[in-house]
Amino acid sequence: MNLLKSFQSTTGLKPGKGYIYERIYPLPFDNYIILDTQSADPNKTYSFWFRVIELIEPILAKENINIIHFIEDKKYYFNHIYIDSSVHLSHKAYLIKKAKLLCGPSKIYSLIASEYNTKQCYLKYDYYLDNTLVEDDCVIHSNYKRKNFVNPTGAPINNIRPEEIAKKIIKMLLNYEPEFDNTISIGRVYATQSIEIIPDNVFDIKSDAKNDVVIRMDYLFAEDNLDKQLQVLPAFIVTNKPINKNILIRNRKNIKKIYFKIEKNSQADFVSELAEIGIDCDLITSLSAEDLNKEKIKYLDFKKINKLNTLDLSFLEGLDKSKVYYKANKIVVKSGKTFCSRWNAKVSLNHPSVREAECALPPYFDDEFKEEADYFYFLTKEKL
Repeated sequence: MNLLKSFQSTTGLKPGKGYIYERIYPLPFDNYIILDTQSADPNKTYSFWFRVIELIEPILAKENINIIHFIEDKKYYFNHIYIDSSVHLSHKAYLIKKAKLLCGPSKIYSLIASEYNTKQCYLKYDYYLDNTLVEDDCVIHSNYKRKNFVNPTGAPINNIRPEEIAKKIIKMLLNYEPEFDNTISIGRVYATQSIEIIPDNVFDIKSDAKNDVVIRMDYLFAEDNLDKQLQVLPAFIVTNKPINKNILIRNRKNIKKIYFKIEKNSQADFVSELAEIGIDCDLITSLSAEDLNKEKIKYLDFKKINKLNTLDLSFLEGLDKSKVYYKANKIVVKSGKTFCSRWNAKVSLNHPSVREAECALPPYFDDEFKEEADYFYFLTKEKL
């Protein structure tokens, strides 16, 4: 029972029609939907809007329907109009009234849409008090887990598959339900775009502010190529071995940070050397707790050791793995070619356009792939 019905049943009074004060908010177009894509409340923050938009945007574009975002302060990488918290609610009410559809978890926006009879796709996250007027067939519920879908947070709202939201939006707007591949898991590092160089040569890479360039000396320890590469462009370095001090001093200005990967019998003197030179360093490891305990004592005077996340990939159990694939937001560069992963680079399975590629799973999952899997977005063509 929502709050108004509760008020009516306990008092015997029937609430009248609500009045909402509006102020015009000019837009360069008339046809649009509103996505409530960011909230200050983590329980209302849906993590997979980027996937929803990726699916619906080309369909809406054909119908000349635009997208507006209601946000707090964080803009996404989309060429959309963003309405942040500095915009008054009266302006937002005007926009909701004129919208073709509203989608999101906000109760106040949902109530406004109900008053205006604006179509809405409501992401229900709170089951304590049903303070909305939205019809149940317009609700996507989050109070249960989906089959073979990994929620990366503790917030129930992230139990909802992004494809569910995309299908509901298109169904409500255009009266048909498109077919999409199903999300299984999105790695915690997937959102970070990067270019990883395996230094078997020297590459002249054109990078922008969205892409971190990382030289993976832990994949191939080639100091001469590292020296030459750092003279071409600034980069981060991941290494599991000490690097020649002269190379570091010579290229200090182009070294953004060094990630020293602690392995068995690691050399802690290298970390002291970096501090003397003035190069920023973070400590990382994929060692087991038992092996790491033997190394920790060497690094008591330094920063904490960050444990790399290794996925066990158990979320793939029970699925037809021939229909599962992954997408990568990082690009691995080796021998002048681009790859989705280190494993693909090892077997020379390259992709000219990595971020658009659908990469098949390897025949077996070794520790290196499990460690790298946190960078991937896993999907399946199987109907779940």
